[in-house]
Order: sequence, then structure tokens, then C-alpha cells
Amino acid sequence: VLLRSVTTSWAKKRKSMAESKCVFCGIINEKIPAKIVYKDNDVVVFYDINPQAKTHLIIVSRVHIKSLLDLNNSHFVLLTNMIKVVQTLIKDKKLEGGYRVLINGGSHQIVDHLHFHLLSDQKLVD
Repeated sequence: VLLRSVTTSWAKKRKSMAESKCVFCGIINEKIPAKIVYKDNDVVVFYDINPQAKTHLIIVSRVHIKSLLDLNNSHFVLLTNMIKVVQTLIKDKKLEGGYRVLINGGSHQIVDHLHFHLLSDQKLVD
């Protein structure tokens, strides 16, 4: 029981350390300024500070998830909500004519917090 407690405690501390270094967690927790477009209990959306298209939004979960490989069944509702937010953004920003949604995650990213990019108003090449 003690070993499980220590292991759980260390896992929480490691997660907390990762979140404290994460730029997106800083934005979510309003410690780093960003131009927020949308937020709810699960998701925050903001403009990319280095846009690669006329419209370039970042969609992140409030939960710090590093990678698609870290997802489990408990994240199903969260991912569904993120996709619904992307649908709403496409409609609200009138991007129905063409857009791209990219998913980034993993420790080799500049920010290792699983996130979506919504890009539009550029020539999209398949």
C-alpha cells in the first residue's frame, strides 16, 4: 500500500511538473496571455502566435495530455467535445469552403500538449 501511495504521489508530481512547463497549460490557466476565441469546461481555443494561414487557431483540452498514445477510454467524451468545437469554429468563421485540421502531440513538439490546429484561407494542397 505504501509503495502504491508513493508511486501515485510521484506520478501526480511528475504530471504537475509537466503542466507547469507547458505553454498551453499556462494559457489555459491564464498565466500566459493569448487571444482566446472560445473556452468551456473541457476546451480552450486561441489564435496561434505564429500563424501559418489567415485563420490559424489552436484547440486544446484543459487536461494535459501529451500524445494520442496517452488517450484512453475516459477521454472519448473530451475528444468528441473538441471535434464539436472545431465544427462550431468552422461555421462561425465561415470556413466551410476549405480548411485543414492537424493534430499535434508528443514530446518532440515545441509544446508537448496534444492539440489541434484549424487552418484556412490559404491554398490547401492535398
